[in-house]
Amino acid sequence: KEISTMELYKVYYILISIFFLQVGVYAQESEFDHSAVVFEDDGSAIIAKIKNKPVFQYNYKTQMPDNTMEYYKRSGFIHPLYSPDGAVITEGFPEKHTHHHGMFSAWVNTKFRNEKIDFWNQQEKTGTVVFKEILEVLSEKKYGQLKTKQQHLAFIAGDKIPVLEEIWTLKVYNSIAPFIWDITIEQKNISSSNLQILKYHYGGLAFRGRDEWYREENTLQTEDTDVDFKVTTNFHQSRLDANHSIPDWVLMYGRIGKTAMNLIVIPLSTNPEYPDYLRVHPDFPYFCFTPVVKKGFDLKPSETFKTRYRIITATQTPSEQMIKDIANKKF
Repeated sequence: KEISTMELYKVYYILISIFFLQVGVYAQESEFDHSAVVFEDDGSAIIAKIKNKPVFQYNYKTQMPDNTMEYYKRSGFIHPLYSPDGAVITEGFPEKHTHHHGMFSAWVNTKFRNEKIDFWNQQEKTGTVVFKEILEVLSEKKYGQLKTKQQHLAFIAGDKIPVLEEIWTLKVYNSIAPFIWDITIEQKNISSSNLQILKYHYGGLAFRGRDEWYREENTLQTEDTDVDFKVTTNFHQSRLDANHSIPDWVLMYGRIGKTAMNLIVIPLSTNPEYPDYLRVHPDFPYFCFTPVVKKGFDLKPSETFKTRYRIITATQTPSEQMIKDIANKKF
């Protein structure tokens, strides 16, 4: 029996319908695929997640907690930074040194147009850093990537002058035990004047830990909570020894009650001042990688300064061999 033209059209229509139905199901599954690295926008921040676990929160809207002086308001920084079990490692607006903001980037001792500009210490009212734009959000199974733009502003004679355009590229790998991600920082002088980044004992990419870990003269200032805190490197076992050293990596360990968390930061060998100097504060739970401990440098108009770091957050403290393996891993 011959198949009529009408029957052929019916078969064709059914096959096409099945095809598009399958495509639609695939697209729907991809959109809600919790195995991928995803970025969720909550209206004021973007949260990186793996398998629905938060990795970090990038704050693009200006943050200013109640009872905080207005000059401390800030955008374009990361807080919270999480361990894989959901514990918060950072402090966004700490009670002491409120100008520390989770994970942030700023220079301290600079000279611009014959004025001393401090982008780090906001209470000096000479400069700050602000969010400008989300440049890219990419979610894939193997990794996700968030690219953001910040500006470093100088306050001179009532004007807010954009000096540096800073691009963060945050590449998050699909790993949950531990979390692993890279940050690339590109700072371009977008002004018409030279920026002198002068020699100083801190400034650069910084990390501020929890208020519970604050020490005064090496004594933890918490009476009601069982806490522990330390900063070590591949060469040093105390924060005092680690300060202004040039390690391969730094590990910040903290515990609050039974909850332990670890943050490891590894400067990569492509950094212009590698190996990077490390600043570890003797009392406050913070550290930063700073290339200006021994000497400063100039950033002329249109010049770019680029650095890159690998970041690990873990619940269990990783071994030195594990840190070394992750540092050398090609994703």
